[in-house]
Amino acid sequence: MGKKKIDVSPYIIKQSSQDGKFSSDDSGFGADVYSKYGDFGVSKTKNTQRYDGKNKVTTKSKNLTYGKNFKVGDSSSLTLEGNYGKSKNQYSKSDTKGGKITFTKSFSEGGVARGGGAAIRGTGFKGVF
Repeated sequence: MGKKKIDVSPYIIKQSSQDGKFSSDDSGFGADVYSKYGDFGVSKTKNTQRYDGKNKVTTKSKNLTYGKNFKVGDSSSLTLEGNYGKSKNQYSKSDTKGGKITFTKSFSEGGVARGGGAAIRGTGFKGVF
């Protein structure tokens, strides 16, 4: 019996943007875990927005995600995804819960049509009938 494979992908986020008098800074960290039981993710982020260097709003978020792909027959699959998160700043708090179900069907292309048509044989051909 072989070893079970688990991949872990930790990450760090650091990003800034400026649009005229509006600025935004993002920072955070998280990790994604890929296994035969599905893909799990956890993250913690902080977003700070300012207008004209003042009016600072800082939002902190925590998120959990899950996804799993199931093979259905030879050419189809079903994907389940879910997420849960919490965010808060000095003005409000919010909870997010959601999910997505996707069915994928693959079609092969090509092939040759056989039968169903009239075959014309002989030397007395006068046109299409």
